[in-house]
Amino acid sequence: MSVPPQALLDRRVVFVFGKGGVGKSTIAATLGLCAAEHHGKRALIAEVNGAESMSTFFGTPPVGYAGRRLAPGLDGMTITPAEATEEYLVRMLRFRLLYETVFRNRFIAPLMDGILGLSDLISVGKILDLEWTRADGGFGPDGTGPHRWDLVVVDGPATGHGLSMLRSARSIMEVAKVGPLFQNARQIRDLIADRSRFTVVLVTLAEDLPVSEALQAMDALDREVDVEVAAIVVNSVPPPLFPDPAHAALWSAIREEGVVLGGRAARAILDGERTLSERARADAQVERLRAAVSVPVVEVPRLPTRDLATDELRLLGPALGPLL
Repeated sequence: MSVPPQALLDRRVVFVFGKGGVGKSTIAATLGLCAAEHHGKRALIAEVNGAESMSTFFGTPPVGYAGRRLAPGLDGMTITPAEATEEYLVRMLRFRLLYETVFRNRFIAPLMDGILGLSDLISVGKILDLEWTRADGGFGPDGTGPHRWDLVVVDGPATGHGLSMLRSARSIMEVAKVGPLFQNARQIRDLIADRSRFTVVLVTLAEDLPVSEALQAMDALDREVDVEVAAIVVNSVPPPLFPDPAHAALWSAIREEGVVLGGRAARAILDGERTLSERARADAQVERLRAAVSVPVVEVPRLPTRDLATDELRLLGPALGPLL
């Protein structure tokens, strides 16, 4: 499953997901911004995680389902199952009034929501549409002319839901053996399986539970979906106490002096010990990942602020450089 790190931005779709709270949106936004600013890509960030984040990062009004420009060369949109389902069914039925009459019926709508995997399939199908979309507004597998976007970065949901989305095509194909729904599911499966077009980036923190979940996701993606994972990004890695390793040898002497002086010096020593301990735990988790997987494991540093905006994303970009 290992791929050359430089191949990441040669793909058409990069699907980013991981355990909730690990910073998937931050990594997706940074990938999109790097692709546009440093690699000349026409990029789109498509959020399917249920919450819009990109407008906050880039200081724009909400992007919504219609989409919006986030930065030069970079667009954003939010995919919701309801809007994607409406678009798909109206296209299939070719008559909006029929959709309004039948599928917004108070009895039919819950049934549609309950069909196993259908909303996930249609959400992934919208990503396929985006990958197909041409600069002249046309789309489809047989479209001609340049694509509207060179790269679609998908800001995915938490791990379990992300796996369900990627499984949905196969699940629907097992139920619908023939017909338009089967054909659509097969096209989506073909996109996910095409390693020249589609790949996954897993995001985790350097902590035990997120790392365990990332490893479980790697295993599930390999066994159940047969999708490629390009890399694991370890987000928000704490800084080292001594950026210059040569200075680490001085720590014992500094610690002894701090204990003797007491007061603020002693408190500073305690803070330093906590930093050393946190960094040691993080290093152990990163090594655990590297020992378990054959794909690149990339560390992204923790920034001093939680209120990330475009300038902060630019600070994270160099850490992702080896993948791009």
